[in-house]
Amino acid sequence: MTIEPIGFLVFLLGLALVYYGSRFAITALCISTLLGAAAAFQLPALGGSSIQPSHLLLLFVTIGVLLRPRQKQAALTSLAYPGPGFWFAAYVLFSAVSAFFLPRIFAGATLVYSSARSSSGLMSIMASPLAPGSSNLTQSVYLLGDLICFAVICGFARLGHGRFIARQLIVTALVCLGFALLDIATFTIGQPDLLDFMRNANYTMHTAEVIGGFKRIVGSFPEASAYGAAALVFFSFTLILWLERFPSRFTGFATVSVGLTLILCTSTTAYVAGLFMIGVAILFSLKRLLGGQATRPYATFLLITLLMVPCVIMAVALIPSAWNAVGDLANVTLANKLESQSGEERTAWNTLALVSFVETATFGAGLGTVRASSFAAALLSNVGLTGTVLFVLFLYSLLTAARSKLASRENRAIGMAAVFASVAQIASATISGSSTDLGLLFSITAGLASGCLTAPYGQQNRMTRLQRTPASLMSTPVFPSR
Repeated sequence: MTIEPIGFLVFLLGLALVYYGSRFAITALCISTLLGAAAAFQLPALGGSSIQPSHLLLLFVTIGVLLRPRQKQAALTSLAYPGPGFWFAAYVLFSAVSAFFLPRIFAGATLVYSSARSSSGLMSIMASPLAPGSSNLTQSVYLLGDLICFAVICGFARLGHGRFIARQLIVTALVCLGFALLDIATFTIGQPDLLDFMRNANYTMHTAEVIGGFKRIVGSFPEASAYGAAALVFFSFTLILWLERFPSRFTGFATVSVGLTLILCTSTTAYVAGLFMIGVAILFSLKRLLGGQATRPYATFLLITLLMVPCVIMAVALIPSAWNAVGDLANVTLANKLESQSGEERTAWNTLALVSFVETATFGAGLGTVRASSFAAALLSNVGLTGTVLFVLFLYSLLTAARSKLASRENRAIGMAAVFASVAQIASATISGSSTDLGLLFSITAGLASGCLTAPYGQQNRMTRLQRTPASLMSTPVFPSR
């Protein structure tokens, strides 16, 4: 194991998390999810795998929760039936079990694309017969970390920290914007190496690519699609908070600024998933407006998306140079994407992944065995029909929780924003996700949604005690003794 310089800093920060408690831990954990190109540790024994700072911090956050009984109990009860946490835990545990058994049961039964590392430590994709590998272990650890993160954040939200977590996600959105501006600035002055201290993971870095005259924004991530997916999460989250008039002066600014970088990032994934999320937001706004539940920002949002944006597009069409630049970018990132080498490779990954799903009798090849280019194909090929059904049940439980009447108005607004952010991550991963691991940022938003849309921890305990009290004791009058 090799400790990187950033790893020492994260280790010291982790010790501070254990001492200072939940609020400091939430802030550090949220911001650390942005360091997608960084590595705290390198593990040569596991094929050169990198441990990201966010996962190392999660270890210290977990220790801090275990040392505080009330937080530990709230986190554990967040996984109880029939809430979203129960189905998420079932999905994760089944996936971890599949990582051990299925690659051995179906060894050699099909051909799969899997991740391999060269002697220099760089990752490459190659087709080979199905067999167990180090990625089965690493993906299981990552997915179990996602479950722990979900439980911790859900527990914090149920203890009344929902507003604080929402504010820290807004701060994280602004930090994400800052990294994007740094990326553009260092590229413009010809000094992209200045950010190498946080681009030390064993990933292929696409940090200096240009498409149609536009610099591909990567921020603190290894490629534009990863940045675009993260930016879409924060845009979706802050948009709903702004529509619901969440009390924060930075919500509107974060929505507009992150949205602009989302437009300029030149990521096909971000564009397609972003259009989908805008469509969902428009339908949601119309429903709220027709139901008489909408605030003034909903009308403003509909005015911008349905009237002002088309007018801007028509105005740009009158300027030939600007229209040609936009058209060239759209052709490269959308219209001709599948015809590019990258598009052909990703199509081949998904095709072979679906073939392996059929050739393993719909059981899947096991978590971490098959690499795809779509979250849906990765689910089917890795954890099979059973794992896919469990995840769909989790998603259904999360979406139906938004109709809960147990939450206050503020918690409902935060919960709906977190649900939108979670759906945005699933939409992005469905377009270009290579594995079944949606990451810690998904666990944070999903855990926040589940925690804010269910009964607070203390209130649920009182309800449980009342349900366990015999009806005879509750109905029998008690007379004072003479």
